[in-house]
Amino acid sequence: MTTRAGTSVPESEPYFDDLAELYERFTQVRDAVTSPIRQWLVEHLPPGSRALDAGCGSGNNCVLLTERYDEVVGVDIAQRMLDLAAAKPSRVPVRYDCRSALTLDPAEDGDFDLVMSVNAVFHMGPAETVLTRLRDLVAPGGRLIVVDVTRPDGAPARLPSSYAFDTARIIYEATGDIEAAADSMRMMLHPRWREMSSKCLPLTDSEFAREYAAALPGVRITPNLIPTMSGAVWDAP
Repeated sequence: MTTRAGTSVPESEPYFDDLAELYERFTQVRDAVTSPIRQWLVEHLPPGSRALDAGCGSGNNCVLLTERYDEVVGVDIAQRMLDLAAAKPSRVPVRYDCRSALTLDPAEDGDFDLVMSVNAVFHMGPAETVLTRLRDLVAPGGRLIVVDVTRPDGAPARLPSSYAFDTARIIYEATGDIEAAADSMRMMLHPRWREMSSKCLPLTDSEFAREYAAALPGVRITPNLIPTMSGAVWDAP
């Protein structure tokens, strides 16, 4: 598989097995009830009975989905993340599968009223490939919701060395939680995070709008849910 930067990266590389505990602390901020991202997601959840979280990580959003759906499936390639997810209580049991979202097939796995992916698509591969696979899993009349990392137009093709500090500042300004800000910086300075970041470059804002519109005709995009993260909603015919 080839990233936009031209580097060959196996989607099956489970970076988050080594980052699970640090990333769990980071997602507690991102997925908090008061988070703009969580509020946006809740506003866009459609009715239905079956939901999928692709790249579910430690399962915070799967727990959210069990409040609205009777069957919830979470897939992720990092088993350590799924171990953290499985320990969390939920209204109905979540089925967690350690696998790549790109292996999901509607003929074998069925389709879903909701397919969701948060902060994961750009890790999986080229947007066209990933979005096409996720789109094919959406039931007629269902919805695909994606929140993903973006970078400003004109940003360098490599994340700047200040990225970890800038992210920590954003988290602190949004939450006032200095420990959460420090944990985010520790995570982004971790050797495995730095290795992953050198190979998985987010789309720019313009690239995000262009590639999502091409893969998902009629998609509705919300830029800058928070700095560096944008949302997309696509409804299946």
